[in-house]
Amino acid sequence: MNNLRLSIHQTFASIGIDAEPATQEMRLPRGEQLIEQPAAKMNFESTNSQLSIDSSQAWHALGKGPNLEWSSAIYSQMKSVFLQNLARQVEEGKRMSNITNPRSAFADLAQDALFRDNLVDYQVAEPSYNNVKLEFAPGDVSTDIEASPVVIEYTPHKAEIEAYRGKLDIYLRQRNSISIEVSTYDLYK
Repeated sequence: MNNLRLSIHQTFASIGIDAEPATQEMRLPRGEQLIEQPAAKMNFESTNSQLSIDSSQAWHALGKGPNLEWSSAIYSQMKSVFLQNLARQVEEGKRMSNITNPRSAFADLAQDALFRDNLVDYQVAEPSYNNVKLEFAPGDVSTDIEASPVVIEYTPHKAEIEAYRGKLDIYLRQRNSISIEVSTYDLYK
């Protein structure tokens, strides 16, 4: 017995896509920069220092000071020297008039006169390391500084951009189809 058979075959559609990505090139040239620092304006003014040295006391202590000052110092001592000498002569006269003294008054007085200190002090000032006087007055310094600003100039350059399109192709690789067939076949075969 021959039976009929229905056969349906179907093929699906297929889409094909070819794609190439887009490309882009970018270049950014460096900008130009200029920096200037003008010199600051400076003005300095100063006064001289003063050094004063007074060594007159040292010269007086060495006995080499000015003659008028040395003579005045000696002269100022003369009144007390005169009074001391007068008192000494009075005392010597009393010793010579004392006849009850068994010792020789004249020999004692001669011996005293030989070793007697001088009453006049010819050294007007006492020697010392502190006789030289120093005075120092430092000078003044005037500083005037006027700062100048920094000058900065910058020139940028535009970016260079180039873009290339990509490619996109969409196409039908395979069409869809349906085939329907009726065929006979033998069930016992």
